[in-house]
Amino acid sequence: MNKLLFLLLTASVPTMAQQAQIPLPPNYQTAVTTDTFKVIRVHYGPHEKVPIHDHPDVPTVYVYLNNSGPVNIIHDEAPFTITRPPTHTGAFRISRGRTERHAIENLSDLPSDFLRVELPTLHLGDKDLEFRGPAPTDLTKNINATEFSSPHVTVLRVLCVTSAPCVVQPSTAPSILVAFSDTSLTHNGKTTNISLGSVLPIAAKQSYQIAPISPTEPAHILLISSH
Repeated sequence: MNKLLFLLLTASVPTMAQQAQIPLPPNYQTAVTTDTFKVIRVHYGPHEKVPIHDHPDVPTVYVYLNNSGPVNIIHDEAPFTITRPPTHTGAFRISRGRTERHAIENLSDLPSDFLRVELPTLHLGDKDLEFRGPAPTDLTKNINATEFSSPHVTVLRVLCVTSAPCVVQPSTAPSILVAFSDTSLTHNGKTTNISLGSVLPIAAKQSYQIAPISPTEPAHILLISSH
């Protein structure tokens, strides 16, 4: 065969590694899909080992739903292992995204529950999208604070401890609301009760109110907006 023709033919055929995508195991369940977001609910049981799989290579906000122990992330390439430290309810991490294939080992007696809020409309590798937001340490006072802001992503935390509803100011962009507690949400005169781990898509420019349901637990949400 002509050497040049052989090179052209082999260059046009993907390698086996590129072709063989390994799907996500049942530990990952899709909760919400919109034009702007894909939210995946993740659960690792105590000491569970999750087989090797590919992750979508998109910028992602990880939202942690419980206090968990360390988790080993065992990468296929190289190979090498990274230990994710314990997480705390209400914390979040923003990742610029990367092409990644790995297995998981939960090292703890505790389960690990979190959300992957994927941002498929954003560019992979945006250097502005690397951030860790800790869980609030004081749950006795109202909070209404933008905890992260970049040209493309904003994260707002609202904590409402009063019996009077707290207004959540509208975002100019579509958003995903994540609840960390039993919370009453009122919009256009309609009230909905949500709870830990509830995920709601919120249209741009939508204003609403939140209030606690229990007298012993504040209303607590995170609002992730993608511009």
